[in-house]
Amino acid sequence: MGMALISLTWEIEREPGCAQKQRGVQLFLQWAIMQGVAMLLQNRYQRQRLYTRIALGKARRMDVVWGETAGVKGQLWLLCPILFILQGFEAYVGILLLKTALAGVASAWQVVTCGILLIIMAVGNFINTVQTLVTKSQVKAKMKKSKSKQELHQGPVKKSL
Repeated sequence: MGMALISLTWEIEREPGCAQKQRGVQLFLQWAIMQGVAMLLQNRYQRQRLYTRIALGKARRMDVVWGETAGVKGQLWLLCPILFILQGFEAYVGILLLKTALAGVASAWQVVTCGILLIIMAVGNFINTVQTLVTKSQVKAKMKKSKSKQELHQGPVKKSL
């Protein structure tokens, strides 16, 4: 939100380095479009997880999806690479903005601020994504372990016709 407000106050025309600033704005807008696509994929993932939990009777329509008790297999294989690409592009745009400021082409406060904010967000998002994936894998491992223990204590299940 802050970067959107900063970009609104960013004077681009009639200054030296106008092309560099416009390139920075184009990259920022490309990042925003990529972020929109990632948000749509995340929304789809969460809706399908919630649908599964509702079908299993573990949730109601207005519940928030959490945990790893029900999910749609394979969706994270699409979502995770897109998130990591988005975070890499976010850091790339931030670094380009800071390089532009350090080179003296466009050293306005908006360039420096947006560059720093993009890098901070990219690092924070990356750490958060990795922590989430680690937590999900730990919960899945615990569930598999507890399920294996239950099957061990119950013995083989015999089917009757």
